[in-house]
Amino acid sequence: MIDPTSTHRALRLSVHGEWQWSGVLILLACSVVAIALPLLLHLAWPALFVPVELWTVDLRFQLRPLIPVSRDPSRTQSDALVAIDYDDRAAHDYGFGRWPWDRRVHGQLIELLRKAGARSVILDVLFTHPAPNAEEDKALVDATRRSGTVIYPVVFRPVREGDEDSFPAPKHLLEANVRGFGELPAVGDLTMPLPKLVEVAAGLGHIQRSPDRDGVLRRIPFIYAAREGFVPALALTGALRHWGADPLPIRIERGHSIRINNGAGEVVIPIDAQGQVWINYAGPWGSRFVHYPYSWLLDQTQTAEGKAKVLNLFKDKTVVVSNLTTGSGDRVAMPFESDFPTSEIHLHILNMILQQQFLRDAAPIETALSLGVPVMLLTGASLVGGPVVIIPTFAAVLCGYLFTLKVAFNVGVILPAVMPVFGMTVGLVLLLSTRALIVDRDRMRFQSILGGFLPPQTIKMIRENPRRIPGLLTGHTRELTIFFADIEAFSAFCKRADPLQIQRVLRDYLTEMTKILRAHGGTLDTYMGDGIMAFFGDGEVEGGGEEAEEQRVEHHAANAVRAALAMQKKMSELNLRWLSKGQETHLVRIGINTGWVTLGNLGTEFLWDYTVIGPEVNKTQRLERAAEAGGMLLSRRTYALAQRRGVLPADLPAKIVELKGIGEEPDLYAVSQQLVIRLTTSERSSSTK
Repeated sequence: MIDPTSTHRALRLSVHGEWQWSGVLILLACSVVAIALPLLLHLAWPALFVPVELWTVDLRFQLRPLIPVSRDPSRTQSDALVAIDYDDRAAHDYGFGRWPWDRRVHGQLIELLRKAGARSVILDVLFTHPAPNAEEDKALVDATRRSGTVIYPVVFRPVREGDEDSFPAPKHLLEANVRGFGELPAVGDLTMPLPKLVEVAAGLGHIQRSPDRDGVLRRIPFIYAAREGFVPALALTGALRHWGADPLPIRIERGHSIRINNGAGEVVIPIDAQGQVWINYAGPWGSRFVHYPYSWLLDQTQTAEGKAKVLNLFKDKTVVVSNLTTGSGDRVAMPFESDFPTSEIHLHILNMILQQQFLRDAAPIETALSLGVPVMLLTGASLVGGPVVIIPTFAAVLCGYLFTLKVAFNVGVILPAVMPVFGMTVGLVLLLSTRALIVDRDRMRFQSILGGFLPPQTIKMIRENPRRIPGLLTGHTRELTIFFADIEAFSAFCKRADPLQIQRVLRDYLTEMTKILRAHGGTLDTYMGDGIMAFFGDGEVEGGGEEAEEQRVEHHAANAVRAALAMQKKMSELNLRWLSKGQETHLVRIGINTGWVTLGNLGTEFLWDYTVIGPEVNKTQRLERAAEAGGMLLSRRTYALAQRRGVLPADLPAKIVELKGIGEEPDLYAVSQQLVIRLTTSERSSSTK
């Protein structure tokens, strides 16, 4: 018995085999284009994807759980970093007036924090020019000296193209053991605090900002190179002071990292080619760090109890002091807010360094995988199935990658979002369209190959539902209508005619008869010289109950009789043509029977033979042999079904006919040549009920 699975596979190979390799190569080429196109666009227009990419980074910040700011997981606010904000109420209630305030006020705060045991104080206020009253500067310098923990900001102009050299850094900025700083962006004109403040300060750091084109601050340059030295960011200086070792060994690997040995181990801070660091914002303003208004501190110090409370607040803490009075404090957009005080940025950077929770760009291999893996998964889906497989796979891969983006961001890796999604979308369009072209080409070839064996309705059924192929190829029984036709005395004609004449007659006859068969839903089984074997009903869908099945059988039996009548009419036309050419005329006899047969691929792996066999087939052939030339002979079942559809008259008498090899067969119905002529010219026979 022929294995339907292997036969199905063999058929698929015969139909699909040619494109399986060429199609795979084409689909792989589509995936290469989908991967390469985003990369080429990025190389040609580096800023093309940047705005949307940065927006996705902001979204990842907003969707991410707030990162820890304390070694104690139960704490929602930092226990090492706090802020003191100069506020409007302090200016009003304590008579400080408009900004800038008397510098002795800053000195008093520094003294208070010294007594409170603050580990370091970052005073984010510029003191670049002497105060009108020299006593103010003296008080500030004295307080800074006594504290030994105060860090001041510096500003400068980065070196521009054409500048001869970087600005020489003062001695105070050269006290760290730095290697590799020459590869960093350089300092131009440097604006320092007062010289006396520089001498007594615990450290200096720049407050340069580099917002992206959309105005959002996401990265800062951590270290600038100066002639024979370097200028660290203010928060980095604060972290170095927090660790309590100065100078600290610092090693810079351009485009990769800043490595700091803090005494307990090496801290690796990722940087990009411009020496910038992603700011890992811990949350919106005020959500992760305690802010003490300066007015509140002053209120507390009015009583002994309150002063004692204040002195306990800052023990061993790093304190960031900044100006938040109306109209004075700097503000900038950040991922959580569009109006964010820049002073708190120092706290976020400090927390990022102390907690060692850094963000970094994806490594080249990670970027390659993020581009390649999703597209290759789509390609694999396109090899397995059509849109019903590819589109759900695209949705699943897209959701999976978005989830991967979130997870990666939560652990500090910024995977690209726009290029992979763009590549996936390009891949989806290319794979769907290309596969549609391949499948369309395949269907055309499929129809061309099977067109010589199956009627259009059967091919359509297989094309729409290829899963039916095994059922069609497996030997199974169905009630079909079998059809045999043969030219009367054709063997005698062949003896007296030349081969070319025989060929022309057969070509004309077989061509026209086959057209009629197919027009009426018949399946051509085989040509046997001048004989034609066909069957009807194999392309019709089974099921629906006994009544529906009877309707189906009635339909294909009536179609077979209609086809026979049309053939006899066409033979009359062919005879007229042959007569006009001085050729012999021919008559055809036809036998039709409806019964149960075995249907399927009854051939071998070497020759596919979609056919029917069984006693009813043999009976049909005997009916054809016993039919009148120019007429046809029908079994009782076929006649009853066709008559029910109005194809044949109801008064046709039954006959008993001797069938060769079978014997007498009762209840057969002969349609004579005269009746054929009458039926084919009547209005009723043209109906296809």
